[in-house]
Amino acid sequence: MRANPILKKELVLGARSIRFPLALLLYSGCLAATALVTLDGMTGFGRVSGGVEYETLTSIFLVLAYMQLFMICVIIPVLTAGSIAGERERQTLDIMLTAPISPLSIVLGKLFSSMCNIFLFVVSSLPAMAIAFLYGGIRWEYLLIFMVSIMCIAFFSGAIGVWCSSVYKRTIVSVIMTIIVELIFFLGTILAVSAYYYVKYDRILEAGGTIPNNGINVGWVPAILLFNPGIGFTDAIYTAYTGSSGAEMILKSSFFGNAASGLMKICPWWSWISMGITILLGIGFVLLAAGRIDSVRRREKHMKMNNRKKQSRQKQSHDGQKYDMQNS
Repeated sequence: MRANPILKKELVLGARSIRFPLALLLYSGCLAATALVTLDGMTGFGRVSGGVEYETLTSIFLVLAYMQLFMICVIIPVLTAGSIAGERERQTLDIMLTAPISPLSIVLGKLFSSMCNIFLFVVSSLPAMAIAFLYGGIRWEYLLIFMVSIMCIAFFSGAIGVWCSSVYKRTIVSVIMTIIVELIFFLGTILAVSAYYYVKYDRILEAGGTIPNNGINVGWVPAILLFNPGIGFTDAIYTAYTGSSGAEMILKSSFFGNAASGLMKICPWWSWISMGITILLGIGFVLLAAGRIDSVRRREKHMKMNNRKKQSRQKQSHDGQKYDMQNS
């Protein structure tokens, strides 16, 4: 099996740069500092008399997990949004498109090079997160669940970044649009469900009805949250941490009321379904990016063929004029 040349090139160039080691150092330093500050706030290091509840110390794992989720969602646009747009700005995209490599291989090479960097970020965070294991109550399976969930989200966000990079010509515009698309999935789905809830709430009050004690039945509308990677991540971490489904807890709250029975049945597998949808959405963005690059390649090839035909016609016209002048 031949290695992807784009992936190989990106990894070699990344290994020669000092920026990635510095970013890795800053990332690990921020996590370590956060762990120590959180530990200090929970124990007081002797300032608080009496015993310390060790159950609260295990929440360091949750703090670092959500901090990494936020940081990776910020880092991914920086790493991937300039993958194709940067080639345009450096005027090397035409050279890449003339190489004997498919557009899908170009997209996957750019994406997987960023995924390798993200994987190193996640691995470097394990020592800081292992602080929670010193106090017990945390099993090693939690780390596996965390790594699988965070890498799925990294793939999804990276695919959005590569797609935006293939659509927009400027890197800064691509970064901004990547963050906007991420916000649509992470916050837009929550706002959509909340908006539906409040619309139904107002309609009940306008009709002179009363709000049930168990909340408003919004039916299958919360299924939109399956497209929210953040909710899937929360459910995976909460389920691993407490043993109960985080999605079921949310759906049974007074906010949502009596959700559809079919939706409640999938709560034990909510995180896995959400991660599957996240991966499928990422694959969709990868295919869109490959299609965009393929269209650029065809357009460039068409323009070159037209230029060649134009030059050929001009040469024939020039030769004809030269022949007529010689005969005259």
